[in-house]
Parts: sequence; C-alpha cells; structure tokens
Amino acid sequence: MNTKGVQVSFELFLSLHKELLAIFTKQYSLEVKTLTVFQLYGFSSYDEKLPNLKGFISKVTGQQINGKYIYNKIKEIEKGKSNYVRLRKDYLSLLILAVGYDNYSHYLKNSPYISDEIRHKEKNHFEETDKTIDVLYYVGYYVIDKQLYVKSKFTIFNLKTATWEIRNWEGNNKANFYTYYGKCTSTGGSALSFYFSKDNSSVGKECFVNLFYGNMMQNKPVLLGAYCGFDKSNNPVIGKMVLEQVSDAATQQQQVISKAINPVFYYHLYSQRLEVNGNLPNKDSDLSTSINRIEIINFLIGDYLGFYLDNNNYLIPLYFQVINELGEIKLKINNTNFNGIGRMNRTENHLVSEFRDKEENHSQFSIQVQPLERDLFLGHLLIYYGTNVLNGKVLLWKKNKKLDKLLKNNKAFYLNKSDLDKQIITQLDKYL
Repeated sequence: MNTKGVQVSFELFLSLHKELLAIFTKQYSLEVKTLTVFQLYGFSSYDEKLPNLKGFISKVTGQQINGKYIYNKIKEIEKGKSNYVRLRKDYLSLLILAVGYDNYSHYLKNSPYISDEIRHKEKNHFEETDKTIDVLYYVGYYVIDKQLYVKSKFTIFNLKTATWEIRNWEGNNKANFYTYYGKCTSTGGSALSFYFSKDNSSVGKECFVNLFYGNMMQNKPVLLGAYCGFDKSNNPVIGKMVLEQVSDAATQQQQVISKAINPVFYYHLYSQRLEVNGNLPNKDSDLSTSINRIEIINFLIGDYLGFYLDNNNYLIPLYFQVINELGEIKLKINNTNFNGIGRMNRTENHLVSEFRDKEENHSQFSIQVQPLERDLFLGHLLIYYGTNVLNGKVLLWKKNKKLDKLLKNNKAFYLNKSDLDKQIITQLDKYL
C-alpha cells in the first residue's frame, strides 16, 4: 500500500469522520457522548474489551491503526490553522474501507456525506498509484520471547520513508498487521536508520531500526540490522533482524502470511533479543539472581589448576582463575585462552561462564561452589577449540604448590597419572 502523505480538505476529512462515527455507533447501538475521548478513539486509558474506533477499524479491515492519530487530526482541524489536513495514504485508505468503500474513487463517488463541491475539489488530490516512487520491498524477520519467529513487511520509499508492517496471528488463522510509518536517515553511506514515531504507528508505540547494507543497497538480497522498541507491556526490547529483498508487494505479502520458517534465518536470530524487565529494582541487589553472589564470588577468587580426563585416559591440564568480585574469569587449556564473566545459577551451587569465539562456537565452563575437599573443586566443561571438543568433568585444586611446580616444569599437552603425586592420583580416581 502506498503510504506517501496526501493533502485533503478538512471538509472531506470531517465528512469521513462523521460517516465513520455513524457506522460505528449503529454497529454497537450506542451514542458517542457516552464514551470518553480515550475510549472512543482507543488510546491511553481505554478498555480494549469495550467498543472503540481502533478496534472497530481493525475488525473490519484486518489492519491495525493508531486511534490517537485520528483524534490528533480532528484536533488539528479544530485549531483552524489551515483549510487542509495532511494524512497518511494507508490510514486514509483504512478509514475508507472501514466505512464500506473499496477505494478512494469509490468513496468519493458514492458517499452520501460529501457534497458535489467537495467531490470536485478533491478528485485530483489523491491518486491510486504513484509510478514515480522507487520502492524496495523486504520481508523482515526477528524473534520475540527470544525464540518465537516473526515475519513482517518492511517497505522503503525513495530511501526517505518506510513502513514496517508486523504480522500478528493472535491465536487465529487470519494474519493481522501492526503498522509503523517512519522516516529514513543515512548514517554514513553503508547504513540506514529509521525512526517510527508513536503517532504514526497503529499500536501507539515508537521504535528505531538500523540496517547495514555496505554499498549498493538495491543489489543486496539480504540486509542485517537491529531494532529497539517496546513490547506489549511497554517494556523496552532490542534485538537483531534480517531483511530479505523480494521483487514486489504481492510476493512480500505471500511470504509474510506463510507460516513457513527459514531455518537459516531462524538459527541466526534465535535468542537474539533482549527484554528489559518492567519491574524496577528498589536496590542494586534486586538485579541479582543470586542472593549471596558477592560472598560466593569472594570465596572463589583465586587460581586453580586441574585436569580433564579424556577418552584415552590421558590427563589434559587446565588453568582456571576467578579474578575479582565482578566474577571476571580466565580459563586456559593448552594454548587456548578463554575470558568471560561467571554468573551464579539460581540454586547458587555453580558459577557458570559462557564463551563465544570468532567461529560462533559456544563453550561453557562451570565450577561447583561447594568444595569436594579442602581446596578441591569439581567443574564441568563443554569446550570447542579447533577440531577438538572437551565435554565432561574436571577436577580443580586451589593454591596447590606441588601441582603448580609440576605443570610449570612440564609443558606437555597430555600427562599420565604416573607423573602425579599419589594423593592427587587418589583424588582423580575418586572423583573423575
């Protein structure tokens, strides 16, 4: 749908508004004066379950509209600063559909609420198509709740404006759309930024989108980007998105309403969303999932030496360090180093660290808080390095001088148990 703005006379818009109210009040057998402004237009403190224009238009057209947008246009006319009002074409089309007409021409010719004078004045103000607009069509993908795959229509006009129509199934088999309309700004020749204001969205929320295209955007089949906005509960959310270019609006619509999932995009986007909790903390400790995190980290601070026992019964030495009370850690296996932050799990019995390398391999290491014996700890690892994978238990000694001396003098990747002190061998046999 063409979303470029159109200028119409205030008489035409007021006539359309009057016809919309007449159909709406007849549909629900009520009087407008019985509704608050918020309830009538469907914004701010209104009840979604009770009649409102926003819900009525959505029900009739299958598209979402921002009720406050209509209210703002009425207030703009009441101020009397101009004989014309500028409207979004897509919103004007939805209002026309809501009152029962196929398109603008059909409405202008048949509506009993507009005079011949208005018809003559307005016939050249709106064209059904605009061939001068350079349009880029994309199917946009992202995830909500970190894993639920969502498709959308992202359409860019002349690299100046854009619409983002997000598919929403809402538990039925008909796809409705939440619509954002915004402006585009170049950010240095290789990226575009979009701002979608809440007044130009069907859900009354604003959002930002940044897209990276490198060069020659029109020739790139896939663009990568990020969005920042709000969820249904008005909690801030950010995440990655993928835009796949398609040839036209029909193809775009067909792909978006399909429930098929592209596994490549799904894998790339899975878990790539961050949601800010709407319950604000009263104190800093409320942000921690662990009540005793600081005390536990302080207890674990120090240097550890240990071993992983491989399938061939060889010992692979490893070095582990909890650096400070921030939980910063270092892990070294042979000549491979891992750096990260350890986080307490909810049961407060493990310090868990995750690592990601340039090849997007996800590794994990955890140490059990409760010692097996004095200064002897059990750990678990799943480590990827090169073509090797280490997966299983490790045994760690804290501040063990004999072990420290042995490993400094022996730089081999593998060790035999016979190279070790008898007490260490006994502990290895017991716990690994």
